Amino acid sequence: MDMNRRDFIRNTATVLVGCGCLPMLAADKKKAAEKKPGSWRPPSPNPYIKPSAIEPITGVLSTFVPPTGSAMTGAFAAQYSLLAWQMAAEKLKNKPMGSMKVNFKNGKCETVEILDGKGSTNPSCTIKTSVQFGDNNNTATKWSLESVVDGKDDIKLVEEGTWDGKTMNVKTKSFSRQYPTANPLIHRWALLPVLASGSIKKKALVFDMLDDSALRANQTLRYEGEIEIPVKGGKTKLDSYVQTGYGIVPTHYLVDSKGQVQLITMSTINWVLTGREG
Repeated sequence: MDMNRRDFIRNTATVLVGCGCLPMLAADKKKAAEKKPGSWRPPSPNPYIKPSAIEPITGVLSTFVPPTGSAMTGAFAAQYSLLAWQMAAEKLKNKPMGSMKVNFKNGKCETVEILDGKGSTNPSCTIKTSVQFGDNNNTATKWSLESVVDGKDDIKLVEEGTWDGKTMNVKTKSFSRQYPTANPLIHRWALLPVLASGSIKKKALVFDMLDDSALRANQTLRYEGEIEIPVKGGKTKLDSYVQTGYGIVPTHYLVDSKGQVQLITMSTINWVLTGREG
């Protein structure tokens, strides 16, 4: 069953929507058809009501060409473009906001995320992570994070963490914290090989997510089925997975038949695959 992001947010985050913290969501087809030219429209109407997995990125799908490559298992590298979901536009627009590189090799995942700035008052930021996996190649046992604001050497954050199977430990130069875990601890980007394996088609994955150095507890990643989406030059079919849980909005992962995670949608921030190595 297709998880409807609009219903989830409408039912659980009405206050946030009213404050402008979450995007206003599209009206249903019937109501949209009743509107006359020139009449009032919601701030962010979207021409694609279904599937909800692509709702935040319809502004770029007409130019998207899915990269070719092998399954995201073993040793591989991939690059994604970060796209913002811009609101208050009659036709949905997506704005580039940075890039993400991921590299899997020798039981380790390394990422480099660059967030574009808007000038000297809001400079760019670079975030690097390195995550060592456990024996099953999914759980995080040791990691580090370094965040640097470009041009401001005095603004830097370095964190290190470990997980012993029961407790997540995070420390910096000035503090240390412990977080109990009830499920396997899996880094956000370590979900790529899990999705590529196809194992979640048979059984949903319940886990705690390591999101940089933050803990997102009690997450569930499950298979929704195959969907067809518009891309440049036609349409393509992708397997749709949805992640729900504490501290996140529903996040969709769209995987091609080769085992490549082509698209990740999370409303205000989204990831589009732009290149592969390995």
